[in-house]
Amino acid sequence: MCQKNTGKETDSPEHRPSQSLVGMTRDEMEQFAMSCGEKPFRGRQLYSWIYARGAEAFCEMTDLSRDLRDKFQLIVKIDSLVLVERVKSKKGNTDKFLFSTYDGHLIESVAMYYDEQRDGRCTACISSQAGCARGCAFCDSGRLGLARNLTIGEIVNQVVFMQRILRREGRRIHNVVVMGIGEPFDNYENFTGAVRLLNEPNGIAIGMRRLAVSTVGIPQYIRRFAHEGLDMRFAVSLHAPDNETRNRIMPVNRRHPVEELLDACRYYQSITGNRITMEYILIAGVNDSQKQAQALGNLLQGLHVLVNLIPLNPVESFPHRRPSPRQRTRFKEEVEKFGHKAALRNERGVDIAGACGQLRFSRI
Repeated sequence: MCQKNTGKETDSPEHRPSQSLVGMTRDEMEQFAMSCGEKPFRGRQLYSWIYARGAEAFCEMTDLSRDLRDKFQLIVKIDSLVLVERVKSKKGNTDKFLFSTYDGHLIESVAMYYDEQRDGRCTACISSQAGCARGCAFCDSGRLGLARNLTIGEIVNQVVFMQRILRREGRRIHNVVVMGIGEPFDNYENFTGAVRLLNEPNGIAIGMRRLAVSTVGIPQYIRRFAHEGLDMRFAVSLHAPDNETRNRIMPVNRRHPVEELLDACRYYQSITGNRITMEYILIAGVNDSQKQAQALGNLLQGLHVLVNLIPLNPVESFPHRRPSPRQRTRFKEEVEKFGHKAALRNERGVDIAGACGQLRFSRI
């Protein structure tokens, strides 16, 4: 019988391996194999089985002897996460996955499916922290504050875990966005390490332009990111065109006001030449007026941007509603008058606590 690596396969916690393979690069897996007294090519076999072929248990690795598989299983586990729950939307276009880390923290990931992609491609939205310290008013991720940063393995494992499940259903993860729970730039080293691992050829091999990250806007890290050599898509959670409004809904703005954030975005664009996506959650009576649309259009002059307009996904802790469809369209049209490309995002996952942190918060 093939025993799956669920984190529960040993008799007691003190006998469970503490080290996980997911999160290791190919070189690191070679080093691991050698530390076990094996040849480096055994590490390359592990790397291929886990990342390229989606093995979730050592018994699936048929080009390793049974003795070697048993040896590895006593020393190391494959995953650093355990799947707690999967919730499917009624529309069938979104699934939310709730994972537990091995020290008991809950994190969320989301898989989004698109009818126009007939070959089963989908987008995964993953988390970078357990909780969040940023406290944006419209987001449930930070209601309990920050527990800790996720490791490289825990960030990558969300993709690896979902990919295994979705492959059995004829789907595959084609795009990955780091826009779930947490602020990626507050976990900068692990976030960038995870991106490089997701992109590694002969492994998970997600193309760099099919990777994206969203940040609340920390200027020093935006400037640093410009020199990182990661040609991934880059988004900024702007959500207001002025300091007064942004201060109300995003505490980060009190330390890094809009002008400072936009200067960092101009610097990023001058170095990389890449378009920036400006995320803008539309909140009725807060940031959705025609005057604010005009202010947004003016603010972004000189930048090559896509303005991504997102109707508010209601959360219990933020007693506001989304604008009417007509008001959303009017806002979009006003922004476009300034020469910017704007898009209205289709809502997904409202019936399954789709906003960041909602499912996690409901289970704590």
